[in-house]
Amino acid sequence: MTRRQILAWGLHSVRATITHAVGDVLELWLKDGQLLDELAQVEVLAAQAGVVVQRVPWKTLERLTEGAVHQGVVIRRRLPAQMDIDDYVCRVLNAEFHPLLLILDEIQDPQNFGACLRVADGAGADAVLVGRKNNAPITGTVAKAASGALDSVPIIAVSNLARALDKLRIAGLWLVGAVHDAPTTVFDCDFRMPLGLIVGSEKKGLRKLTRSKCDHLVSIPMSGRIPSLNVATATAVMLFEARRQSRDSTN
Repeated sequence: MTRRQILAWGLHSVRATITHAVGDVLELWLKDGQLLDELAQVEVLAAQAGVVVQRVPWKTLERLTEGAVHQGVVIRRRLPAQMDIDDYVCRVLNAEFHPLLLILDEIQDPQNFGACLRVADGAGADAVLVGRKNNAPITGTVAKAASGALDSVPIIAVSNLARALDKLRIAGLWLVGAVHDAPTTVFDCDFRMPLGLIVGSEKKGLRKLTRSKCDHLVSIPMSGRIPSLNVATATAVMLFEARRQSRDSTN
C-alpha cells in the first residue's frame, strides 16, 4: 500500500526524520546563503545519510510551506507506516508490562494533534490511537508540532473508534476518559493497570458513545478562573500521572 506524502518543516522535525526514518525522506530543501549552526548540522546529517540537499531562496521555502515557520528547512517525505489495531491487541495480550495507550477522540486542531504526539513520546506511551473520521490529518503542521514524535510513536488509525475500544477492553485494557465533570480526579484514580487514556475534542470533549465505553471517567482539578486545560496539556497531565503511579508501584 502506497503511503501518503507530505511536506514537513522545522529543525526538530526534519532532524528526527533524517535520524530515525531517513528512508522516508524524498527531497530536502535548505535556505541558500550562510547557515547558522543548527541548519549547518542538518546539512551535515543529511549528507552523512545520503540525502541530497537542495539550496533554495527563503521565498521558495515560504511558498512550499504556505508561510509557516519553517526555520529554513523543508522536506518532502512519506508518512510512517501505521500500526494495525489487531497487531496492537496481540502486543497487549503478550505484554510483560502494563501497556499505556493514548486515544484521541476527534482532535481537530493540527497543533494539538502534534503536541499530543510529542507528549505521548515524552511519557513513553506505546502508541496513539485515532479515528480516521473527524480527526486532524497528518500534515506538516502536525509534524512540526510533534517535534520528531511522528517517527517515534506508532499511530493506529481506525475507521470505527467505538469498535476499536471494544477490542481493547476485551484484550484487557482499562479505558479511562478525561471529562470536566467527573467527581473522581486524575490523581485519585488507580492507573496501575493496562491502560488506555482517552481525551476528547477541543470544543465538545468526549463524545457520548466514547464516554459509554470508558471504565472510569476522571477530571483534572482546576484552581484558577479558567475552567479547563488545552487538550495537549490535559493529555500531559493524564499520561505523566499514569507513568508516575506505574514508576512508584515498582519502587
